[in-house]
Amino acid sequence: MRNLVKIGAMVVAIGCIFAFSSCKKSAKCKNSEYPYWCSSAKTCCSYKYYDGHGTCWSTMEGCRSSGYACQTCHIED
Repeated sequence: MRNLVKIGAMVVAIGCIFAFSSCKKSAKCKNSEYPYWCSSAKTCCSYKYYDGHGTCWSTMEGCRSSGYACQTCHIED
């Protein structure tokens, strides 16, 4: 019986640790100069659009003028 209580307490503790750790979001873009997260490229940008070749753009039109496929980046919550 005593072992059953210990095992139950361990299961509850592990469950709580897993629940709390899974809720925590990790901010990827910690530098305020690069607040936009571009998930497909896994990089941070200073502007909302990324051309996939190292340049961030303030407008989609400007990004498209680079000739590369552009993606929209988002500020992390």
